Formats: sequence, structure tokens, C-alpha cells
Amino acid sequence: MAETGALRSSVWIEPLDRPADFCGPIDTAYTPLTGGIERQLGLEDVERAAARFPEKIAIDDGEMRLTYQQVLDRTYGLARDLAKQLEPGVPIASLVHNSAAAPVIILAAAAAGLTLIPMDAGHPIERASALFEESGAKLLVLIDAEDVDDSFVPDDVPRLRFNCRAESGAPAFKSRPPPPGTPMFVVFTSGSTGRPKGVAYDRTDGLVRTVDAFHINPGDVILGLASLSTGGAGQAFLALTTGATLRLVDVKRAGISEVLRVMAEDGVTFLSFVPTVLRSLLALPGVEPSFRALRVLDLHGEATLQSDIALFRSKLPAQCHISITFSATETGPIFAWFVNERQFVGGSVPVGYLVPGKLAAILDEDGAPVGSGETGELFVRGFMAAGSWQRGRLTASRFFSDPDDPSRRIYRTGDLVRLRDDGLVEFVGRLDRQVKIRGLWADLSEVEAALREAPTVEDAVVTVYSRPGKPDGLAAFITLKPDSQAPALGDLRRQVRTATAEHMAPERIEILATIPRLANFKPDLVRLDTLLKNLESRS
Repeated sequence: MAETGALRSSVWIEPLDRPADFCGPIDTAYTPLTGGIERQLGLEDVERAAARFPEKIAIDDGEMRLTYQQVLDRTYGLARDLAKQLEPGVPIASLVHNSAAAPVIILAAAAAGLTLIPMDAGHPIERASALFEESGAKLLVLIDAEDVDDSFVPDDVPRLRFNCRAESGAPAFKSRPPPPGTPMFVVFTSGSTGRPKGVAYDRTDGLVRTVDAFHINPGDVILGLASLSTGGAGQAFLALTTGATLRLVDVKRAGISEVLRVMAEDGVTFLSFVPTVLRSLLALPGVEPSFRALRVLDLHGEATLQSDIALFRSKLPAQCHISITFSATETGPIFAWFVNERQFVGGSVPVGYLVPGKLAAILDEDGAPVGSGETGELFVRGFMAAGSWQRGRLTASRFFSDPDDPSRRIYRTGDLVRLRDDGLVEFVGRLDRQVKIRGLWADLSEVEAALREAPTVEDAVVTVYSRPGKPDGLAAFITLKPDSQAPALGDLRRQVRTATAEHMAPERIEILATIPRLANFKPDLVRLDTLLKNLESRS
């Protein structure tokens, strides 16, 4: 890659002049949030929603239901307790399940001017311990009467036990401004290896655009499956700033059948999900009633297939708008659109148009802009995360200063994309998924896409495996569609060769009942690698 000075103004692609709800739910009434995409959302926005809907249910986790007025009461009380113990700018951690208390904690921490590192009490203790070590937290928030294992936290770290069920009676709390450069909260992603990676946010980036795009309104019921530790804070703010209801489900404890029941009984209207999991759900018999009230489906996190869109259209209500959002944890939304099948070209599904507030550059290996329709690496400029979070402090990581404006940052995504003449962008793959097999480049994403096109294949994950004294090879793990017979492996390899190249056909293909996944639904490559080694040792 060329020096960052090559990223001058001439390389940047600007958003098209079109509204966020272009081809979307324009017939649904909503109230836009005041201010532009640059401003930081916070407690004041929730207070405005509570003034309009004090007795409306704001958060429901199946065991506890909080009205908007109760959310403010609990937030004021906890913010007061935190402010008594800590000065603004101090990092703290919470260890809770995906419950109604979790959004209250992030609101209270933000009001007290603290940096919150939320941790999911349902995660393995090894991961929780790694997160806490990275957090640098000076205090741990726990839920009163909730039995969680905090043995990995040193005894000299103070604990604050929060009773979300009890009325605090606290007066309105005036938010304390944090010191300059203090993040609001830190989200930890695990990538595909389980290694924690902290990303710090000084604003809830993208929510103003999201409200405008999806017309989020007081009649909406937003399903929250992601814990705050992996990005659920965005859905919490999305609901609580608009008068909507946030319906939380701890899927790790309740299971997918409970998710389907809640969707049906509570009339979930907004769902943000990964295509792989939704594909499996909609293949189950009799699931249509669970999606009866859905008006917006936002797909994210992985490539969407044309066959996915056809399946979703056939199962979801006619009034449901299907959106695709392409984002990185570090940048927030980059591309988005409401799917229009008439704009499909070839076999791919575009990831969308560039969103307002972002600029994109698509560059070749030498840092020069590629032409229309050509593949290059994606760089992003605009409003994004404050940086990475390591050992309790903010670091640059893959961010670097904008040569045109040192006050702004640029992020190198590692994503390979191409820009079409109509302004839509197609995702091609990841730089870190480009590997060499017998001296030739292979893209693991391309192999997975080719396998998923097989009539009986539901899902596929491809990895590289090494064998002593032999060249590296490709191993594929696949799951089958319901009631499908196991395909001939030779036929699958021929299909991959036809769609990609001779050297990209997997040497090993293993049929699994399910693909092991991490909490963020990404494939668990560590478990797959262990499985492969066990199979190799037996052969």
C-alpha cells in the first residue's frame, strides 16, 4: 500500500444525493431526530421520548418491563451512585446478561461521563477475563441478586450492585461532560478466532441515519438479540430515542424457539439479523406467523445471496422492506440500500450505496484509485469509532490521520469491493481471506459462495489446513438443507472448479449438523480447526 499521503481529496467517492429511505418505508410516519448525523445522542434524547410516552413500555426482557419513566428513574439513580464514586473519564465495566438493566447501565454511565465496557455474563469466563484485562476498568457494575461469576476480577476492584427493579426516587440527573477524547462505551468483537478486539465510541454513530432510513417510530417493537458487549447498545439507543419498545431476548439462555415465540406474540416490527441464521429459521415449517408484523428486515454481517432474497420474499409479509447494511465495527454503516431485485447484475447482491457522512476510496495495491467495476481495497473517511481500546486506553490501531484534515481519521477496512456505474457497491471478499494454494491465489469467500449454490447445501465455511510434508489445502465444512440427501462430494468439487478455478476445489469436505459459531454468529474457526485436526489424526 502506498503512503497515506496518496489519500488526497481526488481519490474519495462521495455519497449520491438521495434520501436514506430511498425505495424504503416512506409510507410509515415517524418523527426525525433533531440535529444531523454528527451529533452525539444521549440521555437528553431519551428524556424527550419519556416526556411524550412516560407510561409506555420502553424495555421488556420477558421478566422485567420498564416504562420510559421507570427507565429514567433507574438511570438517574445509578448515574448518581456512579458520580459519587468516580470522576468523569474513568473506565468502568458491567457484567450482566442481556436484560432490561443492560441499556439502563449504558445510559447511566454516559450521563456520569464515564467510559463503559459492557461484558456479557453469559460468555465463558475465559473470554470475560480477557475482556476485563483489556478494559482497564476501575469499577464493576453487577445486578443485585443476579448470580454471576466475577471471580476473575481482582478483589481490590470495587463492585456496585444495581437493583433495576427498585424505584430509586432520584431527581433528574444533569449529565456530566466527559474529558475531551473520552469514549462513551467500548464494544469488543472476537473476529473469527475468539481474541477480543476493543473498539471505542464517542458517539452512537449512524443512529440518526438509521431512524431516517427505517422510519423508526413509537409503534415499533425492536428485537434485541445482541448483548451490549457485542453491539447491542445501538439497538437500545435506536428504540429509546424514538419512543419504540426494545424487546430483549437472551438467545444463549432462552434458545431460538423463544425468539420465534416472542416475535409472534409481541409483534416484532424491526429485525436486524445475519443471513445465515435467518436462512435456517425460515427453512423451518410453520415459522411465518413469527414474522407476521415485520415491516423492516435489515441484513448485515455477511454476504447475502440472491437465493436468500428470494426465500425471504416468499416467507415474509408483503409489506416487509428488506435492507442490506454493510458496516465495520470501527466505522459504523458504510453502504446501505433497500433491495431492488431489478438492479441485480450477475450472481451477486450489492451491499448498497455509500451512506451520508462517509467517503470511500477503492484503491489498488499501489494506492491508486481503481476504475469503475474493478476490485480494490476499501478505505473509509468520515464519522466513525474513536479508535481501538487496549489495556484501558485509546489507541489508533488501523486508523490513521486524514492528510487533508488531521482532525479526521481514515480507516483501512481490508475489504475488497467494486463500484458499479449506478453507484451500487458489490462486496468481493476480504484481503485476509486471500490465501495461496500451490502457489496460486484463492479466495475462501468465493469457494463458500460456490458451495452454497449447490441445491442441497444450506451453509458453508472454508478454511486452510496444513499437513506435515504436504502443501496446504482447503477444507470445507457444509450443512445441508432440511430433508436433503448428502450430495456426492465429487459433484461439489466440480461445481467449485466450474465457478472458481481448479486449485480452489476443497480437498476435504465435511458435512456437519450445524456450523459452530461465536456469540456474534461468525464461524468459530478455532473449533473447526480442532475438529479438522481430530479428523486428520483418525485418518
